[in-house]
Amino acid sequence: MDIRQLRNFVQIVELNSITAAADHLRIAQPALSRQVKALEEELSTVLLRRHGRGVMPTEEGLRLARRAKAILEEIDDLAGDLSGNPRSLSGTVTLGLPPTVAEILATHMIERTLTQFPDVKLRIVSGFSGHVQDWLLRGKIDLGVAYEGQKSPLIKAQPILLEQLFLIQPPTGAPGMDGVPIHAHAALQQPLILPNPEHGLRGRIDAIAHAEKIDLNVVLEIDILPTMLAFVERGLGSTILPLVSVIAQIRAGRLIARPIVRRSIDRTLVLMTPLNRPGSRLTSGFAEFLTDEVHKLVTAGQWPGTTL
Repeated sequence: MDIRQLRNFVQIVELNSITAAADHLRIAQPALSRQVKALEEELSTVLLRRHGRGVMPTEEGLRLARRAKAILEEIDDLAGDLSGNPRSLSGTVTLGLPPTVAEILATHMIERTLTQFPDVKLRIVSGFSGHVQDWLLRGKIDLGVAYEGQKSPLIKAQPILLEQLFLIQPPTGAPGMDGVPIHAHAALQQPLILPNPEHGLRGRIDAIAHAEKIDLNVVLEIDILPTMLAFVERGLGSTILPLVSVIAQIRAGRLIARPIVRRSIDRTLVLMTPLNRPGSRLTSGFAEFLTDEVHKLVTAGQWPGTTL
């Protein structure tokens, strides 16, 4: 076993394909297959399972890829230290965010990454929490931020903040009444404009309504946030959202946010990393950076309605 074999094996696992790895490494596919065979014989274990679309690492293969990646990064760091040029983070990171989180975090993270890690190219994609989790499992993204919901044994989810949800309505016009707290039971009985049941936010609200034995009165189901808020402004119903999603409309006086009391409605935001493929120094370093930036936003009051 040598460094070249380990680098090539990690590439195969990351791409889930010997053919794709051979193209990327500019090595003949038979030669790469022979390297895998030699590793398997040396370690007396099967490292890859072949299937119609490529290969999948066995448990032993995944363990080898993880250990190999850590060893290779240590070697690269050692070379940098000895040359007097320690490595900073570099490469491409693809980050998945839910739409409400992207509103506040996407621009901030792009600006901070350009300043802090100029050699990192940050790509951001937006989708519902379920989509973010699916993209992470399929290797479409490197890191995901999503609301806690369905759990997967192939994903590590680290809580990063707790987000309070508010009843969002048009202004009442009654002096001193705007922004007055409302009991959860009363909030859930309002005519509501909500996302469809596949949306994580809707699932959270449905679960609390079921626990309170309330039949929700959902007058509209809309997954597009600006459209949802436009209908709330027109008085067709209320909605339940985190404060950050409507802060501009509240400051403009077009909407109000009423704290929900007696039974607060909240949800946990988590940072998700995959366990079904080897991590990297870049993704782990960027995950720490992202968590620190979220904490700074909350502490500075720039992410209202949240607690760490």
